[in-house]
Amino acid sequence: MAYALFAQRKLVLTGELNCLQLQQTQRSNEQYALATQTLSLQQQMSSMQASQSTELANEYDKLAKASNDTERNSINAEIKSMEEGFQSELDAINRQIYQVSVKENTIEMAVKRLDTEVTAVEKQLEELEKAEGEGIDRSQPKFSGIS
Repeated sequence: MAYALFAQRKLVLTGELNCLQLQQTQRSNEQYALATQTLSLQQQMSSMQASQSTELANEYDKLAKASNDTERNSINAEIKSMEEGFQSELDAINRQIYQVSVKENTIEMAVKRLDTEVTAVEKQLEELEKAEGEGIDRSQPKFSGIS
C-alpha cells in the first residue's frame, strides 16, 4: 500500500513537471518569435530611415538649385509633407515595437513563474525519491497526505 502511494505521488509530480517543462518550451518559442519580430521591425525602421534620408537629400538638392521663391516654396512644402509622412511611418513602427515589447515582458514574467514552479516540483520529486530511499513506511504520512 505504501509503495503504491509513493508511486502514485511520483507519477503525479513527474506529470506536473513534464507539463511545466512543456510550457517553458512553448514560452521560449514565443520569446524567440517575438525577438525575431522585434529585430525585423528594427531592420525595417533602419531601412526606411536610410531611404527617407536619400529622398530628403534629393529634395534639399532641388531646393539649393531652385531659382525663384515660388519654386523654393513648392519644394519646402514637399519637404514638410515628406517629413510628416516619414514621421508617421516611423511612429507606426515604434508602436509595433512597443506592443511586441509588452508581449515580451508578459512572457518573461510567465517564464519566471514557470521556473519557480519547475524548481518547486523538482524539489518535491527529489525529496520524494530521498524519502523513498530512506524507507517507504517511515515517510508514508508525509507524501500521502496523512498527518
